[in-house]
Amino acid sequence: MAFFRKKEKNKSWKRKKTKIYSGVPKREKQEKKGRFSRFLFWILLLGFLGVCGYLLFFSPFLDVDSIAVDGNKEIPSEQIVEKANGAIEGKYWGYLSKRNFLLVSKNAINSQLKSSFNRLEISSIEKKFPRTIFIKVKERQPELVWCSGGVCYLADKNGLIYSGANATDEQINKERFLVAIDDNARPVEIGKNTLGENFIQYLKEIDAVLVNDLGFSIDGKYHTPALSSQEIIVKIKEGEGWTLKLSSLISPGETKKILETVFEKDLSGDKRIRLEYLDLRVKGKVYYKLRS
Repeated sequence: MAFFRKKEKNKSWKRKKTKIYSGVPKREKQEKKGRFSRFLFWILLLGFLGVCGYLLFFSPFLDVDSIAVDGNKEIPSEQIVEKANGAIEGKYWGYLSKRNFLLVSKNAINSQLKSSFNRLEISSIEKKFPRTIFIKVKERQPELVWCSGGVCYLADKNGLIYSGANATDEQINKERFLVAIDDNARPVEIGKNTLGENFIQYLKEIDAVLVNDLGFSIDGKYHTPALSSQEIIVKIKEGEGWTLKLSSLISPGETKKILETVFEKDLSGDKRIRLEYLDLRVKGKVYYKLRS
């Protein structure tokens, strides 16, 4: 059997139609798509920033709701927390909450506590994320009672006067505080006036010399005409009682030696009993007066 294959006609003479493409429409489409993507990106970014801004500054999410206090002993924590809360009440410019964790002013809390409790020393104020303020304080310890114009005040070891009319007799007598009296009755501004650390230290040392080393019995009060005078006057309850006049320019140790020498050589026996005053305010000089 014969197989016959039909020859295809030669179509090489036919030209294929060439498709013509233009890049202009495609570029325009890509540019439009790019502009839309950028527009959508900025819309989403602004929306994200807006939500973040609201959560951070306007939402109550970050409002401080807890204030912790450490280091206080006699001043109740509730009172300290109440004053601290008062310092962060209200809004900035009528919009932003002062309780916002990011906007809470530690300086405002510090100022409020210092003005309300002059006995407090503020050691630190810390923010504990997300909604807590931690306040560490110390209470000033009284070292001296300073009386002026009939009112007695408490002073700490640095000489800062921090408590006024509330320095009651009960508090003063609770333990043996040194008592110093300003004979000129100068006005005292609590929290600002200071007696000076050197003055406090001198009184403590001279008191120890007179009472512990020399065995004098004093009336418990030291007088001064003025802090600038550096003069101290104290009543000694010995014999009929006599007045001792001192200067803080002469050290307590040197004062002790002078008193021991004077009582051994010049004021022994009957003379010491008749003593009216003893003046050691001039360095290298001793003045005294005896009762007739």
